[in-house]
Amino acid sequence: MQSQQNQPGDLPPKSWWQRYRLLILRTLGMVLAAGILLLITRVVTPAPCWIVFAFVVLVAFPIWQYRTEYLLFRRRLVLAGAAKPESRVRALLWKGGVTRAIQVVVSIFLAWVMLALISRLSPLHWYLLAIDGIFLSLIVGPVVRRLKGDIKDRHQGIVARRWPLFFMNGIVLSGAIMAFDFFIVGSQDTRHLLWSQVAGQAFTQLSETAGCMLWGVSAGALAALEALSWHLSELVIPNLPDVTAKIIAWSFFLLRAVTVAWLYTALLLGISVLLDKQEGRRAGRRVESTFSRSFLLTIIILALPFFYASIKLNEGKLNEVGPQVTGEAVSDACKPDEASRARLILKLDERVANERQSAIDEVDTGIDQGLAPVFADIEAGVDDYLDWYFTVVGEYQRLAAVFAEDVTTAMSEKLEDYLFVRSDFATRLDNLDSKIGNMSAERFVNTVQSLTTEIDYAPCDIGRVDLAPLTELDRDKLRASAAVTSGVGAGIVASKVLAKKTAAAVVGKVAAKKSFYAGTAVVSKTLAKKGASTALSAGLGVTLCAPTGPVAVLCGVAAGLATWLAVDKALVELDETLNREEMRTDMLEVVAEQRTMLGAQLKQKHFARVDQFAARMNDAVQRTFIPYNDGL
Repeated sequence: MQSQQNQPGDLPPKSWWQRYRLLILRTLGMVLAAGILLLITRVVTPAPCWIVFAFVVLVAFPIWQYRTEYLLFRRRLVLAGAAKPESRVRALLWKGGVTRAIQVVVSIFLAWVMLALISRLSPLHWYLLAIDGIFLSLIVGPVVRRLKGDIKDRHQGIVARRWPLFFMNGIVLSGAIMAFDFFIVGSQDTRHLLWSQVAGQAFTQLSETAGCMLWGVSAGALAALEALSWHLSELVIPNLPDVTAKIIAWSFFLLRAVTVAWLYTALLLGISVLLDKQEGRRAGRRVESTFSRSFLLTIIILALPFFYASIKLNEGKLNEVGPQVTGEAVSDACKPDEASRARLILKLDERVANERQSAIDEVDTGIDQGLAPVFADIEAGVDDYLDWYFTVVGEYQRLAAVFAEDVTTAMSEKLEDYLFVRSDFATRLDNLDSKIGNMSAERFVNTVQSLTTEIDYAPCDIGRVDLAPLTELDRDKLRASAAVTSGVGAGIVASKVLAKKTAAAVVGKVAAKKSFYAGTAVVSKTLAKKGASTALSAGLGVTLCAPTGPVAVLCGVAAGLATWLAVDKALVELDETLNREEMRTDMLEVVAEQRTMLGAQLKQKHFARVDQFAARMNDAVQRTFIPYNDGL
């Protein structure tokens, strides 16, 4: 049989790199775009104007590619259907030089807005943008293939990017950003600030640190607008009548995420346009150049008024601050300073962290010292219990329990009475719990007072660091806030419940001990002793009272009773000699074990409270408003 060979017209099979080359390049390109954006946002604010302009042009280029691709595609479809091939109108409008130039202006504006918006995103948002780049790169191929049966091959990429890809990625990314803002990230809590403070802080945060005044003013104005919208929502939405109305209101407010998603999707699809053109050129197809003279000329024309306006704005800024530097500013060194604010926040964080650790150490020592006298009395109660247990009265009480009730229950109740009731264990544990809680609250209240005093004497303007909420953290509010959360999870319970559980655990573990179990075998043991002591006492009574004559019976009864008690006492003392030390050792072992467990539970409870106190202070220094937690 002849081996099967490739026919002359067959193409050789593609390698895995040939099959997935474009997918890999598209994924790397989109993730790289997210990384470049992140880098730009970190350096654009202090950069001089010419670098800011270069950054904006760099971001605008893919957006320009995406927008001009569809606009020229739509125009050419109209021209192809309406104009004759030799028409001068068709030749004039086909290249779309004016359209390309207009879209340069539009794309630069959109890139400027996008950089201003995403410069305020959190690190979690940036992870989301990188993941979205991977998501979009993966769905491009399947979406394009779905159009093969309806759209011509040369137009499939354009149609896919304009409609299904743009809307699919826009919806997914918008929903993800909205979810992040609603459940996780939120914004600074500004409910305690005035409207002017909110706008002023957001504006100066960018404008004062901007190397290019034009960027600082525009980005600062956009940041102020966004901060005011958050401030309005924080004040209004939580006060709506029901949860449904609040959710609807937050949904409309968070739709601002659509702007970021729309611009970022246009950027990524522009990267896809560039890669598709490069791939078409590599495959030998005729494709348009990725660059054009219209783009370059428009950039040069726009650069002239941009730099002129930037120079004038920077000169005005210098003229404005010049007299202050020579006059008032000489005697007033307290100017808003981002570095000073950052150092102050770091100092406050360190103070709170140090107080937290000191409070934890204080709780650890306080609980150990507080439990020592409590369990010393419990250990003394062990001896009291055994003193009762090894008596004739105790023996008769246990004997009576055989006929009246469960002897194990009776002995357990007696044990609990001697160890925990008589030592007032529950009350003393509750007092210790309250003492430790008050001690921690007192420490953090004093810390609050110290921090506010320090801020009052801060040498420079602290700007966004507003410690007014610290004054709300009085002792009662601290304890109330911690009480709500400190008992949640991890087996943490109230002191009264801990007292009951501890007593029950000690009694239960002691009852399981072999020595205690032997003591509950009171039926056979006691009845056997009673039989032996009765026979012995009767014989001795008759012998002792025989000479008395008629009163021998009475004498025998009295002598028998005395002998009975004497024999019982001797047997109890023998039982004590043989078993007391073993029972005492078992009971003290259980008490010590339970003391360790109780101490660990109390420490866990109060460590959680300390963490709550520290968290409240950190939130007060720079609070975050999470709509899911604070807006419903």
